[in-house]
Amino acid sequence: MQSTEMMLGRISGVTTAGRAKQWLRDLPISDARSAHHAVSALLRELSQATPGPRERLEILETVRGHIAGIDARYARRYAGKPLPLGLAERNAFNHARAQWRALAAAYLEVFEASLDVADLAQHHALCLVRAGSYFCDALKGHFRAGQAVSIDLIEDLQQLRELATEYGLLDVQARDSLHPRRVTSVASTYCRALLIGLAGPAACGLEREAMFELAHLWEGKIASSTASVEAPDAVPAAAAPSGSIEKRGYQRTLRLGRWQHLIDVTQLARSLRRRLRTLESGAALEEARLPEVFRQLVATDVLSRLQQVWCDAGDLRALVRTMPRGSVGTAAAQAVGLSFADNDYEAMHYMVAGKPFALNQDAVGSRRRYDELFVFQHASLAREEVRGREAARLFEDWVITDESADGFRLRRARAGARLRIDQLLAMRLRLDGDDGPVVLARTCWLAEPAVSPELVQPGALDAGVELLKGKPHAVGLRESGRDATWCAGFRLGSLHAKDCVTLVAPCGWFKPDRLTDISDAGIVYHLRLAALVRRGCDFEQINAVMLA
Repeated sequence: MQSTEMMLGRISGVTTAGRAKQWLRDLPISDARSAHHAVSALLRELSQATPGPRERLEILETVRGHIAGIDARYARRYAGKPLPLGLAERNAFNHARAQWRALAAAYLEVFEASLDVADLAQHHALCLVRAGSYFCDALKGHFRAGQAVSIDLIEDLQQLRELATEYGLLDVQARDSLHPRRVTSVASTYCRALLIGLAGPAACGLEREAMFELAHLWEGKIASSTASVEAPDAVPAAAAPSGSIEKRGYQRTLRLGRWQHLIDVTQLARSLRRRLRTLESGAALEEARLPEVFRQLVATDVLSRLQQVWCDAGDLRALVRTMPRGSVGTAAAQAVGLSFADNDYEAMHYMVAGKPFALNQDAVGSRRRYDELFVFQHASLAREEVRGREAARLFEDWVITDESADGFRLRRARAGARLRIDQLLAMRLRLDGDDGPVVLARTCWLAEPAVSPELVQPGALDAGVELLKGKPHAVGLRESGRDATWCAGFRLGSLHAKDCVTLVAPCGWFKPDRLTDISDAGIVYHLRLAALVRRGCDFEQINAVMLA
């Protein structure tokens, strides 16, 4: 804490690019937090000091690459964390958000101060492009932290576009110092923000980073035009993107903030289709000309998802999660109870089966156990009732705000348990006040909505859940051929459907061709694990084959 306070209050004395290089040599390399706070102190000092616009621009360009590295290391404090964020994680995100805004404001201040300086006219577009890049970084940071994109950020992007249009700098290109071979403009940076906003909710982790990288590489492959929201709903034909649009071209309309955009993604769709055909033909990744990050992913899956969210979606809803598409019925039908096992499979076993998991010896049991049940029958029943009440309290109250064929969009209006992406959960619909059956699902995406006194409180959460197909049955699992203990698990669907069984087990359970016993309703079956369908953060969905 003392190091952080020292960095925030430290006077750097940076007035030239040469002193900025010396300041960089004194930065703490291993402590991302202290370095991040030192950058904030430098930006505050530059905004209050008296260097000319040229000197300030040189300083900002000198430290820009190092700031990007510090920001990437500092993002580990809030990116990909369970939601809602904890106090320390939220403070880290708030500090990062303030720094992105400060960096963009620093370049805009240089732009305004250099309007009357003839020698800096060639750098006007560069200042606006840099500000737009930091707004895009802020947009990516919101998605990485699972936070709702603020209206202020959207307003900043639109004001930047209006400023560039006013001074005739919308399409003026500038080089990117972090990627020397790339050139960009305010118009393409704005298109990058649209692509990031569309791809952000579609994935998580490394897949999301690959999508962000493609959004940066292919920002020039889309064309857009804008019209005020006060104008008619349809953008006039005269405002269509420049260039010919094919008969089967991809045109989408996106309403965002104060503007309505007509977007032509024909070239982008063509690039995605061409690379998908190249990869599906068995070609190497180099022939598809994709970033290196795709080597760690299933590239065809990522490109297919991008084709869906960028080109094939019915409407382009991007940066702000607004109200759902439509109602799903009465208020009673929208109520749902969710429970999150978080590796406590015995608790979730009780929720599905209605009785505790008790396979501590074998499937048949023992004479001693039956004697204990006979002698202490009332005490045993009382313990089960207590366990049932405890399990019922594990269910949280959520509301269905949207639904699809295989999942739901849910909202919790108050604080509760922290969730992760790809986490196993039990879901119980409540119709007309009665509790329905329990089904298993997984979290596809999570986001903290903007807090409003009327709708949500601090700690509220939006979640997209995908149902695991098949009715869940509580079973016991153990490895065959050895004296192994039973653990709780689940079977989905019918037991004898084509001699293939789908299991849900704890992480680390799957091994190719592993022989497994399951205890289902007192009967032990022998299985061979065939394929791993999905691996979540706390569960594995496995296909197994019945053995004679």
